[in-house]
Amino acid sequence: MAEQIIIKRCSVCKQIKPLAEFYKDKRHSDNHCSDCKICRIQRTKRYSQTNKGKAAQKRYWQSPKGKTVGCKAKKKYAQTPKGKIARKNYDQSEKGKIYQKRKNQRLKDKYPQRFKARYAVNNAIKAGRLSRINSLFCHYCHKPAQQYHHWHGYAPEYRLDVVPACQSCDIKAHRSSFF
Repeated sequence: MAEQIIIKRCSVCKQIKPLAEFYKDKRHSDNHCSDCKICRIQRTKRYSQTNKGKAAQKRYWQSPKGKTVGCKAKKKYAQTPKGKIARKNYDQSEKGKIYQKRKNQRLKDKYPQRFKARYAVNNAIKAGRLSRINSLFCHYCHKPAQQYHHWHGYAPEYRLDVVPACQSCDIKAHRSSFF
């Protein structure tokens, strides 16, 4: 029966350390990496600061796996008190305001009919032709409404053909056509 190794020498810093100080790796005979965790972290940080490392990170975060992992982590963080404060601070910063303006301009360029329909609804509310949304209930689930839903689309002839909807019902209506 082979003896179990409980210590190992790091190939980078040459220090003898317990096996718990090394990441597991099935490619090695002892099932642990040849460099310790500290040296591996330092090497990874150095690599991620190079152009090649930055490009690799960008490819990963744009891959389906990276998008799934990143999205879950961002959602978890965004729900914490610290994440909410960070988001609020970013939105109020100059950089955040510039980002929002650019994002809105991209959406306006991509969906011009949608924005024209929203402007028409806002103008109708100001002129008194439509009721303010805070006094209405969702057409679908009867919860307090938060916005108007253009249920026939955004074409000019349907711009004021709207129903009050809560946010979740509006999202469902845009994702499917069962409403």
